[in-house]
Amino acid sequence: MKAHWIGGLVLAGGLVLAACGTGAQTAGGYGGAAPPAPPKSSPSPPVTVKTAATKLGTILVDAQGRTLYAFTNDSAGMPTCDGACADAWPPVAAKANSTVGGGVDAALLSMVPRTDHTSQLKVGKWPVYLYAGDGAPGDVNGEGSGGTWFVLAPNGSLIKN
Repeated sequence: MKAHWIGGLVLAGGLVLAACGTGAQTAGGYGGAAPPAPPKSSPSPPVTVKTAATKLGTILVDAQGRTLYAFTNDSAGMPTCDGACADAWPPVAAKANSTVGGGVDAALLSMVPRTDHTSQLKVGKWPVYLYAGDGAPGDVNGEGSGGTWFVLAPNGSLIKN
């Protein structure tokens, strides 16, 4: 009878040890609970305007590296390029959480309303556009087009080449 009882203790002890072994541990030994997840950082807003070096010098580009242009007909600070004009020169949509990259003064960025009830990004006094004829980041194919379209410098002035 004593041997039977000792055998039961050995068997029970073996089960306890087995439960404490690697087979019962989960997620790095937290006793069945997963370790706490690291805190998630909120993503920072995308850079809307930054600088890039081109054959025209340092210019303003969007987050994808596309050249930003100003239209001299917008000299009053309001966008005037609509319809077919906006197909060739798409306005850059303004975002409330826009940020700037190095070399760009955030105080230069603002939003201006368009006739279609959207908001357009404005740098300095210029509503900002892209050019459909630019095929790759850094292209400046619209520079001087029609004598009215010009690339923007980091200080918001026009680069007239």
